[in-house]
Amino acid sequence: MNAALTVGMLHAQELLLVSVIRALPPETRRRIADEFQAQAELAETPHPSSSRDRETDDAFKAHVRKLSILLASLS
Repeated sequence: MNAALTVGMLHAQELLLVSVIRALPPETRRRIADEFQAQAELAETPHPSSSRDRETDDAFKAHVRKLSILLASLS
């Protein structure tokens, strides 16, 4: 899977997730934002596997950070 395809797929998932979360009560949005922030921090930690495509990995991390910021702003 190339990086452009991965970025497009992540962007579509991001839009869907944000629209679903907007419909939730504020306290639920806050809990989701907190959990996602914890997952974003985990994604940022180095992983021992070197077989992954660096460009795809960087694209994933950038989208995780962006989505984390969006979720925090919704809560």
